[in-house]
Amino acid sequence: MSIILKQFYKHEQKNQFFSDFTELQRKSFLNLLQNGLIEELSNRNPIRNNKNNIELIFYPEYYKLKRPKWNVRQSILLGKSYVAELYIPVQLMDKKSKKIQLKWVLIGNLPLMTKRGYFIINGAVRVIMNQIIRGPGIYYSEAIHQYDSFDKKNILMNQSFSRYYADFVSLRGYWLRFSVDKDHFFWAEMKKTPKIPLLWFLLGIGLSERVIFRYISNPKRLLQNFNHSLQTDFAVTKKVKKLQLNNYLSNNLVKNQINGNIIKNSKKNDTFEIPSIVLPDSSIMAWDLISKKLVKKKKMSILKSQEQARKWLFQRFMNPRTYDIGMIGRLALNKKLNLSISTKKHVLTSYDLLFATDYLMKVEKGLKNLDDIDHLQNRKLRTAAEIIQIQIGVGLIRLEKYIKDRLNQIKVIPKMESLITTKSLNGALTEFFGTSPLSQFMDQINPLAEITHKRRLTSLGPGGITKDNATMIIRGIHPTHYGRICPVETPEGKNAGLVNSITTYARINSSGLIETPFYKVYKGQVIKNLGIFYLSSDEEEQINMVAADINLSALGFLPKNQIPGRKKDNFIRFFRNQVHYMSLSPIQMISIATSLVPFFEHDDANRALMGANMQRQAVPLIRPKRPIVGTGVEIRSVADSGHILESITGGIVSYVSAQKIIVHTVYK
Repeated sequence: MSIILKQFYKHEQKNQFFSDFTELQRKSFLNLLQNGLIEELSNRNPIRNNKNNIELIFYPEYYKLKRPKWNVRQSILLGKSYVAELYIPVQLMDKKSKKIQLKWVLIGNLPLMTKRGYFIINGAVRVIMNQIIRGPGIYYSEAIHQYDSFDKKNILMNQSFSRYYADFVSLRGYWLRFSVDKDHFFWAEMKKTPKIPLLWFLLGIGLSERVIFRYISNPKRLLQNFNHSLQTDFAVTKKVKKLQLNNYLSNNLVKNQINGNIIKNSKKNDTFEIPSIVLPDSSIMAWDLISKKLVKKKKMSILKSQEQARKWLFQRFMNPRTYDIGMIGRLALNKKLNLSISTKKHVLTSYDLLFATDYLMKVEKGLKNLDDIDHLQNRKLRTAAEIIQIQIGVGLIRLEKYIKDRLNQIKVIPKMESLITTKSLNGALTEFFGTSPLSQFMDQINPLAEITHKRRLTSLGPGGITKDNATMIIRGIHPTHYGRICPVETPEGKNAGLVNSITTYARINSSGLIETPFYKVYKGQVIKNLGIFYLSSDEEEQINMVAADINLSALGFLPKNQIPGRKKDNFIRFFRNQVHYMSLSPIQMISIATSLVPFFEHDDANRALMGANMQRQAVPLIRPKRPIVGTGVEIRSVADSGHILESITGGIVSYVSAQKIIVHTVYK
């Protein structure tokens, strides 16, 4: 009796566009070896002692990895880690005696990824989850607050007011927010510090009043806030004139307006004398006011307070060692605020803050739109290698602190081997692989479970959200998920919607954004000869697209009648001349596990979810066979998992035994 094998989703000819299903893991680790490792080591250069006479410099461009002591199989059998020793040329220089030491130094053991996309730590096979988080940049939002009040007739009224925020998100550094309160005053807010009037902050960051009032659309708002803060935060012993805006404020802002009055802090009753001679411009005044706002000391000279405030602002937002928005954050700021600052500038600049203030004013007036935080253009995928790079940075910070302590304690330059220890980097990596929720023991029930685990996305973990506080909006499906994140495959329970899978055709670009492929459509004809075009979610906002299951003519033309399509969040019917792109395949919007479910489009969504999840729990057969009903993805999913033997070239299998397989090819 013969069994007819049937395959559905007629897309066999499109399998050539499938990228390797484990490429996401391997490609990211290659980027770590080529760029990430060098970047983290360069961030620590140079390391100096307190006297600034001894200097240590890494040369990360010339690093070397020693071949692992055990191979993959031996590491698993012996319970060892599959790691490579990391050697870097280091230069130690004494500026007084002008002695220089230059040696290759071992700084730690770097875990290596196998060709199947996993790590081996103490004999255990581990996978690093991909994390999807809010990308670095600036985000504008609105919060509506409700409160009860009584009117003139003593009737209880339920009223509300809106507050607007501009949040600066960084890869590493302090949290910063610009806000507009219910009285329409502008503030700069940071954690564990009092909020600062925004004009003070802009002046203290180094901007002159002339520049501020040239680029701010409504400078009177900032001046009103400045007057209000002077009246509420400080008690003035003599009358202080209100600041007036003519063309621009003069450079002698303090001299002309405050006129050397004594300002007394109302909270601690401390007096501070501000002579007009010492304050030549507004930036110095702002530094002094910020220092008195943040540092609560009984006595402080005006010069000391200026220096302290200047250092405080620089250390928080302008020091590359403590604050980093990355190249992605810089591109996002330039695009949002219409700036042209160099992409190598990975800290906040004064013009970032200035134009962010002007944008916030326009958002409050309704001239600019708020940001949708669930839109994928505002979400960045942090791959496994990027997460490891962060841990390498943590280990190098510990190493830097250890080296500085050693250099400050000794009087004579020691040998290089005694100055650099491997405990710092090894400890940070061991701690991460052993305790982090993003490092998990690989699911090896069957090949599908393994390959799905490597392509999983999570919103949880360090820098992400917690499952107890996640709302339904965060867990829901967004229109930008089409072709990028599977709407079906997600766990049941508390993690529903927080742990997802990447779709079959999707890939990750250099900015950490998920891209999905399309065919170009020109005047109603699908141009397949040009190949496929990968678009990110923000690029997709500008196009009219139709699904892949639209019937085409023999020459590749779309139907003449109106056809259903999508633009942004709306489903619209287009004529074929209005269509820009066409999807590649019907299974483009789902993950590998979901695409293995036959007829899933006729199934209930909940049952399709259960079917996709339960496939990963199936135990493999002793004698595997082809499925009676297939979808065409089975071969690629098993092949890319690494669980089958693959021949380098095609041919005819003439002999099979437990010891060998003979394949005859037409090539010599």
